[in-house]
Amino acid sequence: MDTPKRYHPALVTLHWLIALLVFTDLYIGYFYIRPIIMLGHGGVRGTDPILKIHMAAGVAILIFLVIRFIIRLTTRKPAPADAGFKALNILARAVHYALYFFVLAMTVVGLIFSLQVNRFQVAFLGANSGPSFGPGGGFVRPGAGTPFPSPNGNSAPGISNPGAPGLPPGNGPRPSGPRGINLLMIHLYISIILIALLTLHILAAFYHQVIRKDRLLSRMWYGQA
Repeated sequence: MDTPKRYHPALVTLHWLIALLVFTDLYIGYFYIRPIIMLGHGGVRGTDPILKIHMAAGVAILIFLVIRFIIRLTTRKPAPADAGFKALNILARAVHYALYFFVLAMTVVGLIFSLQVNRFQVAFLGANSGPSFGPGGGFVRPGAGTPFPSPNGNSAPGISNPGAPGLPPGNGPRPSGPRGINLLMIHLYISIILIALLTLHILAAFYHQVIRKDRLLSRMWYGQA
């Protein structure tokens, strides 16, 4: 059986759809949510439409990644791309696997955090609105202490958990994981790594298309196999 020249149309669709969603989430995260959190420009609540889009896109990415993985395992694929140098071929494979891993990690960490601080429940499940991200809300800038919502739903910025590790005071959600690891900051750091990997991925595509002129991009587009 001949090796196909293109990926399965379903994989092509999912590839570009996931790419669009990832860039959308990175844009919202860096140009809307991050300034609010890091610079203290107000707060972001679960009812905020932009935050809803951010979370919905993240969940969609996670679902599409699982579907893409299943289709990739069950369909024929083109031969591995050749960059002309063994080292570049190894780097390309490493970047591809790293992209899969960090996109998955970013969505999973973001989903866990949104559930932990009640954002997902407020946005999509009709729960009562909890404290916002930002000063006076459910998250403060690094170094300012970890806020914990009080039993009445208000947060107490700068007050660390005085009890046992992993057990927040009151009945509000705690925005950090075991041993005080803040999932939101992990989410941010993963996004920085992901941006670096995406930059390498895009540069590699231009290298193949412009320098090697091997029309590598056509493999991830529609047409005859």
